[in-house]
Amino acid sequence: MSTVLIIAGVTVATLVLGVILLARNHMRWVARQTPAGVWQGLDGQLKITLQFDGGPHEGIYKQLIESDGKQIREFGYWSAQVRELRMIIMASDDVRNHPRFGQDTAYTILYIGPTRIKIDGPDRSEITYERAPEGTKLDFDKNVEPAAPPNGGSAAPRENSAATGGPPSVS
Repeated sequence: MSTVLIIAGVTVATLVLGVILLARNHMRWVARQTPAGVWQGLDGQLKITLQFDGGPHEGIYKQLIESDGKQIREFGYWSAQVRELRMIIMASDDVRNHPRFGQDTAYTILYIGPTRIKIDGPDRSEITYERAPEGTKLDFDKNVEPAAPPNGGSAAPRENSAATGGPPSVS
């Protein structure tokens, strides 16, 4: 009887130690994760491309939401630590109607693997994002291009489609 209790006690202690070591290693792995890069996800009919620049734990983000031929661009600051992602919207095509404009908003971020993340919080109800194909990039900076000077005159800036409400460049 005492031998059975000793074996059971050693087994339980080994299992507890194993769980503690696994949890500690998992927390170290999570602490090394970063959302930096370009991600794509779907939320119903919305196609969302989310680009985290900077990093590994803070920087600037750009977001493009596409639905029914319309696009909404968003630009802001992000920071991430373990399972918390914080985002502040600094610019949006929908500033007047955006309830979170200028607010520091906390989200839960789960790293599902090297190519998938899940973000949950206001306006992002458990959206799973896949790492975008290599070379995918949101470029909101291409708003004004110099026009070719007519007959050798000076170049005047002209707006391209991104500056006039058309789609921003997505490579």
